[in-house]
Amino acid sequence: MIKYTCFLVLSAAICGTAIAGDAAAGKAKFEEVCSACHEKADQAGKDASALEAKIKDVASGKAKHKKKLTLTDAEAADLAAYWTAK
Repeated sequence: MIKYTCFLVLSAAICGTAIAGDAAAGKAKFEEVCSACHEKADQAGKDASALEAKIKDVASGKAKHKKKLTLTDAEAADLAAYWTAK
């Protein structure tokens, strides 16, 4: 069991986000945090993993943004899932 757990953890680390975000949770977070300045269409056609990385960069302060964001990795994944959902 420990070997299996280690395999999952390493796989997630190598592949990035192992499980896609929750688009419904992302919609709620978008409406709470992002919708004052952004529209869903702003990120149309973007790759979810690249967008998630960009959101994480904004939250960590690596990328410029109008205001400081405090997001967990799961919230960033949820936002990316919502923004890239068709």
